[in-house]
Parts: sequence; C-alpha cells; structure tokens
Amino acid sequence: MVLNIRLIDRQTADSDDPLPRGWWGYDAQATPEELWEHNRGVWILNDKRIADERWAALNYQGRIILVAELHGPDHEIVVDNRTGTSKKALKGRVLLAGNPIHDVLIGEEVIYRRNPVSYDPDPAIAETLDGAADESSLDVPGVGGQGVQMDPDLRKAIENAAQDRLMRHYRDDGWHVADTRHNRPYDAVAVKGSEMLFLEAKGTQSRGETVIVTRNEVANARQHPGLCIMGVWSGMRLVDGVVDPEAGAFRLLAFEPDDDALRPRDFDWTLPASEI
Repeated sequence: MVLNIRLIDRQTADSDDPLPRGWWGYDAQATPEELWEHNRGVWILNDKRIADERWAALNYQGRIILVAELHGPDHEIVVDNRTGTSKKALKGRVLLAGNPIHDVLIGEEVIYRRNPVSYDPDPAIAETLDGAADESSLDVPGVGGQGVQMDPDLRKAIENAAQDRLMRHYRDDGWHVADTRHNRPYDAVAVKGSEMLFLEAKGTQSRGETVIVTRNEVANARQHPGLCIMGVWSGMRLVDGVVDPEAGAFRLLAFEPDDDALRPRDFDWTLPASEI
C-alpha cells in the first residue's frame, strides 16, 4: 500500500502555520527534500493507517512526483490553528533516483479522489522488493547491523518491545517516564528530580553493530548533548510474530552521534564500543 497525497500549485502558508512553513503545494523549483518538508502535513490521518504504511507519495496533476519511506508509526501531532483540531505530519526520508521503490513509482498515474489523501495498493512495489531485496539490507538474524523490516506487523512488534523494555528499565530505577514516540523526535522522556533524559529505542534481529537513526533524532541529540540515551536490543527473536523476551542483548549507550559514526540512509549509526 502507498499513502498518496495530492498536491495543488504552490500556496502561501498562514502566518501561524503549525509546522511552521512559508508555503505548501507543488513548486517545480523546490528540491525533493523541500517538497517533502513543506507537504508532509497538516493532514487528517489515522494512527493505525500510518503505522501500517511504509511508503508515501506526493502526486501532482495525476502523476507521482516524490516518494518517501515512512518511519513506521513515527509522526508529529500538530494543531490546525484555523480550526483548533489536532492533525498529523508524516515523518520519513525522501527516496532518490536509483532506489528501486522510487524508480517504480515515480511518474505512475494516480486516480484522483475527493479526499487529497488516499491509501492505494501497488502490486509493482511487491514485485520490485522481491527482485531487489538484499539480505544485508534487511533486518534478519546474523547480519551485522540493523536493516529494514519488510513486514509491518513484525516491525511494530520489534519497535514496541524495544521501547517498552527501555522505558521499563528507567521506571524500575525510579524515573518518571513519558512515551513521546508519536509527536517528538525522541521515543520517551525520563525525569528524576531535576534530571531529564531523552530516550531513543532501537530493536533489531541483527547483531546491532549499527542502527538506523533519523535526521531528527540526530539533530535532537546534538541539541541536547549528554542528555540522550540509546537503548539497543539486538539479536531479537520472534516466535509466531511474538518477541521472545529472553533472546538477544539489551544495551544502554550515550547517544552522541558524530559525523564519523554516521552513514547516510537516513543515517546508520555505528555504536561505540563503550557502554553505560
């Protein structure tokens, strides 16, 4: 399935735009990253539908002009200042030429509907993934670093289990922990007295030598040096779609990303040898 968003010609945004942004819509002079940033919200979207989708496409005049890979259920809650209602802004990374999903979707015709957002099946994606998937790029046991989990149900089970384990660790240690995964660039906040930590959880079936981090996660860690913790559960095992709580290893590390340890994907972060 693809979450399709229909664009109209470039429009000036309201002065109190919640993202904030100066414009939205289609601008032929904008870069793909600018088009995504200016059109990823503000939308009425169902939480479950976002979590179940992996791809989003912007279309203009009936053709797809941009494709993004979504970060699972990760999205922002924003308030539409015109109505006071809560809406959503998607989070994801723009796919460029050479990526098999980009190449199969760009230029594809989209059937117009009344609603500017639609969820549409695309069998070409499944065929492309079958032909392009390299085990080293997937999240499977035995590989060195975290890869992509194709199955949305398994991806959600892994992500939820890793986050629950990280939050439970801090709660057991006397911290008050708030889940922020759906509207902040970090998964949780832990507070004890005057101390506050930003928590990020990563779960993977791989050996966990690298994990996938987003640009927003990196930016937040750089904005709050010394206050960001990464909980990595590696070697995870699923039995009939359920995470085995006894499998794998759980590590806590200071999340202090520097350029030498980042490889653009969004980013792969190479974990340091030292642990907390």
